[in-house]
Amino acid sequence: RKLNGHIPRPKNCFMAYREHMQHKVLAENPGMNNKVVSVIAAKMWNKEPDDVKQFWRERAQQLKMEHMIKYPDYKFSPKKKAQKN
Repeated sequence: RKLNGHIPRPKNCFMAYREHMQHKVLAENPGMNNKVVSVIAAKMWNKEPDDVKQFWRERAQQLKMEHMIKYPDYKFSPKKKAQKN
């Protein structure tokens, strides 16, 4: 939980993959910013075979279950952005 009491959303399969790959990418490229890491991770994700993607889908399901146990009352409620005039 963050300081303001906000409960983070559970990670989807790509976010879990990206978090895992971030350590590898940063080890090879120290000081790289997160935007570039995300672009690299997305390119890597798109090249991954289906069995690797399936592993991360299953991992995301595990993370979702852990999230449900840790935050049983959590309900995703997106905030609508204000319209610009």
